[in-house]
This record gives sequence, C-alpha cells and structure tokens, in this order.
Amino acid sequence: MRSKIFVALLMMTTVLWIGCPKDDDETPAPTQTEDNASGSVTTTTSGTIETEAGARLVVPIGAVPPLENGNAGTMVFSIERNNDINVTPPSGESVISDVYQFGPEGFTFARPVEIAVPVPGEGDPGELSLWRRNPTTGIPEYFSSDYDAATRTVKAQTYTLSPWFLTGRQVQDDASGCVHVTNTGASWLNVCVDSVQLEYPAQVAWVPEAGQGIVYAPSGTIGWANAGNWYLPQGSYRFCLERESSINPGQYYHHLTDWMTIANAWHYDNPSCIELSSGDFVESDTGRCACVPNFTTSVGTGDIQVTLTWYNESSLDLDLWVQDPNDEWCYYGNGQAPNVTGSGGQLDRDNLCGNYENGRPENIYWTTNPPAGEFAVAVDWYSSCGNDLGNQAITVRTVVQGTTRSFNTTIAPDQDMKEITRFTITGSTVSFHPARPNVVYSNVNRIAKN
Repeated sequence: MRSKIFVALLMMTTVLWIGCPKDDDETPAPTQTEDNASGSVTTTTSGTIETEAGARLVVPIGAVPPLENGNAGTMVFSIERNNDINVTPPSGESVISDVYQFGPEGFTFARPVEIAVPVPGEGDPGELSLWRRNPTTGIPEYFSSDYDAATRTVKAQTYTLSPWFLTGRQVQDDASGCVHVTNTGASWLNVCVDSVQLEYPAQVAWVPEAGQGIVYAPSGTIGWANAGNWYLPQGSYRFCLERESSINPGQYYHHLTDWMTIANAWHYDNPSCIELSSGDFVESDTGRCACVPNFTTSVGTGDIQVTLTWYNESSLDLDLWVQDPNDEWCYYGNGQAPNVTGSGGQLDRDNLCGNYENGRPENIYWTTNPPAGEFAVAVDWYSSCGNDLGNQAITVRTVVQGTTRSFNTTIAPDQDMKEITRFTITGSTVSFHPARPNVVYSNVNRIAKN
C-alpha cells in the first residue's frame, strides 16, 4: 500500500525577511510576494506539496533515491514563486505565468515526479506551452504537458527539478500528439522515447535534454495504474517500456516497441490518441531502458540543510561554508563526514576537481538540533581545476526548520567567501537577512585539499 502525505503552504514556522537597499553585488532577495510550500518525502512514502496559488509537486513512492549506504533517503521538496529568475521564451511566445522554482535541484530521481504550474486568469486559457529553464545551459526548453481544467494548471513529469513557466501561443496544427498506454502488469511502468523522427523539424526544440519530458502522463495514470495518456510531439517513435521486479527490487526488465506514428494533433478539448499496450514482458531484456536516467543518491537533511548547485562541463571546485552562532565554520576542513562540528553540522557531499560531476550538489546539514542565533552561508571559489573559466552561476537552497529559500547568483573566478545569506533562529522564528557584499571573515582556515 502506498502511503501519502499532503503538505500545503507551511504555516508552522514564522519566517521573516529583513531587507535593505540592494548593492550591485548583493545577492537578490527572494520575491516579496511569496507563494511557497515545502515538505519531506522518503524513499518509502509518496507526497504532494502545493502552494496557496495552486503550484504543485507530486512525488510517487520510490522516487526519492536511497542514501549512498543503501538506506532509505529523505528529501525536502520545495516550490518557490521567484519572478527574479530571468527566462527568455522563444520567438513568438510570451511568458504568461509566474516563474516557479522547484527543488531540490541537482538530483535525478528514481522515478519521475509531477510538477504543475497554475494558469493565471479565468476562462478558457487557449493554447499554452510549458517550459523549464535547463539547469545545465540556462536555456528554456519545452516539455510535453497537459492542461487540467479542474485545477487550472499545466502539468508535466520530470526526473530533475528546476524553474518552470508557461507561455501563450496561437493554435497550431503541429501541436502535441498523444499515445494511450495500457499497463497490463502489476508493477511500476516507466515509458521513455528510445528513438524519434519528428513530423515537424521545428519541433526539435520540443525534445528536452536527454529526451526527458518528451512524454508525459498525469500523476495517478502512470506507474502502478492500468492506463494513461502520454503527450508528445507528432512523429514516429520507438518507445522503451521498463518494469522493476516486484519480487527483487532493483532488478529491471525492458523491451522496445516497433515504430509507431503519431499523426494527429492533440488539444485538451479534442483529444486523439493512438493505442500502445505494455505487454506481459515475457520476452523482455534485463536491465534498464537507456532513455531512463540513472538516479543520484540522496544526501542528509535536518533542521538546517544548505545545498550548493552549479553546472559547468569543465571541472570547477566551489565550496560551501556555513558558520554557526559560535563562529565555527562547517566546510570541507571541519565537519566533513563522518566528522561533525561542535554544534552538529556536517558536510556529506563535496564536488572536487579529481572526481568532478557536472551538477552534483554540495550539501551541509545539522545532525542535531541547531543552536539559536545567527548563521551565515558563503561560497568560496577554491579552484578552477586548470580551466580558464568566467563567472559561474550558482544556486544555494536553504532549508531552515522546514522553510526553504533559494538564492540564484554568480561567483567570480577565485572569489573568496562570497556571502549568500544569513538567517537567525529564535525559537520557532526564522529571520533571513540579505547578504553583505563586502564582508570579510577573519576566522577562515582555508586548508589545502588532498
């Protein structure tokens, strides 16, 4: 039986944002008009997180990857309305919604999660497109999606999280197509695109990086369910169908379909889908579909969790530092796992030159109840790893007593200890303070790495 939690807009913790005029180098404060929500989900549970305005994140059971030691993982999922994020839609389309930043970024889930972006206004919204900002390139990319008239949201599935937004466009004959998938088994079913020949070459922009998002089925009609519609651009496809053994978890089977042609345009008020049955998998191959991404393991979380994410194809060693109210820093030189700082801080993931992975987050969390007082979060440019690099875009997400804040900024080559934010814990109240652009820390021990 699947367990499920529902987490609406959090009201348990009082959160204050203490602002001041912005300096040119100051990290931008989150948008003042908040529509945020967050909640924890484990490997063995499912969950739905929803904001007051209707932005939603549905996490199926098994989507949260395990920890590196194989134990069940826990992730704090978050939704933040953040219109300070710069998004540029393609020519002919205009942004019509708020920009929602879904987190945690930098992780690939074991099963796809569903995001939903609310449609503004009332009445028939007309033709809509759903886009995400590609976390690697920063360029918007189209995702196949479905408009839900009952909730006035546009929904899609993804293995990774990032900022999402809606655009409006004219009705086109080269709109999305649809395939109706019948799941004849009792175990979870993944469907992904192995090969595609698009009917309209201009739709190449409709195929996101690594094929993610090219097919979509609403939550509740995928995985364990018997049937569901999958939305994708028109063209000819070979699908890969994948099951995980219900007897031996972690053991997978898959098979490829014959080529199928999707030639009819699909609109939410006039659906037209071709039929595809998942079959019985009797003559299937062992292993996973090549078009299903490999998941990344979870990291630690607690009353405080701070995660640094950046993307660069070239190796780059940035470091996350968190200072507690006793002026003790948690970083790679103090509190790196299995060690902890005096107040319980631990760095459990560090992205180094020698084992660099593009997009792998660095993570610091408190293993015990953190002390009251002010904490500071900073990022240090430790090494360019022998590469000639320019300014680097970074995202720092803080989770403090269940409340999330994401900070999107840049760091310059060889920049020392750029302060990202500060926050103060007083009982159940969390107060955030803007970063100080020119602060100099006197108790930094930047030791050499092995």
